[in-house]
Order: sequence, then structure tokens, then C-alpha cells
Amino acid sequence: MAKFNFKLQSVLDLKIQMEDNKKNEFGSAVQKLEYEKKVLENIKDEKEKNINAFGNELKNKAKVSTLRQINSYISLLGQKIEVQKENVNKASNIVDKKREELLEAVKERKIMDKLKEKEYNLFLKQELKEEQKIIDEIISFKHSTN
Repeated sequence: MAKFNFKLQSVLDLKIQMEDNKKNEFGSAVQKLEYEKKVLENIKDEKEKNINAFGNELKNKAKVSTLRQINSYISLLGQKIEVQKENVNKASNIVDKKREELLEAVKERKIMDKLKEKEYNLFLKQELKEEQKIIDEIISFKHSTN
């Protein structure tokens, strides 16, 4: 029996490598998104903590300068939250883009896999025909010798 040789194996190998690269890029993008979300949560927690501190200082009749400092810091944290929300949105958009690229790479690889499978099935049919032809020749040779 002859060996099956897929003519486009190098292309299939390339598609598999591209898919693996897209998986890695997608994974990195997801990690970056999770990091940005965590940073956002930390800033929000810091802001909440300072709002509580501001309330405590009000109850303790703190100096106006201390209250202004805390209030300014709370405002700064609010601005940081807005900037970080933009960072989260950008990271989310990158994740969406990488997901689409990965899906496209998977689709291209699956197309090549199907083509390889079809060619392999055709190869098996041809091999079966060849074997049947050899068997028929053996049978006809045996009949002719008898």
C-alpha cells in the first residue's frame, strides 16, 4: 500500500502555527484585560476608603486643610477611575479583535483539515480499487492456469 502524501501539508502546518500564535495573542489580551480591571477595582476601593476617611474626619471636626486634601485626592481618584475605564475599554476591544482573529485562524485551519480528509478518503478509495484490481488479476490468472 502506498503512503498518503498531502500536497498542502506545509500550508496546513502553517495554518496550525498561525492558530497557535493567535491563541497566545488572545490569551495575552485576556490577561491584560483582567489586569486593567483589577487596577480599576483597586482605584475604586481606594476612592471608597478615602470617602469613608473624609466622613470620619468630618465627624471628628478636622481642620479645613485636611478636608481639602482628602477631597482633592478623592477628585484625583475620580479622574484616575475615568482614565482606567478607558484603559479597560481599550483592552476589551483588543480582546474582541484577537478573538475574531483567532476564530478566523481556526476556520482556515478547519478548511485545510477538511481538504486533507477529503484527499485521504479519495486516496483510500483509489488504493481499494488498486487492491481489487490486483485480486481480480490473481483470480483470472488462477482460472486461466486451471
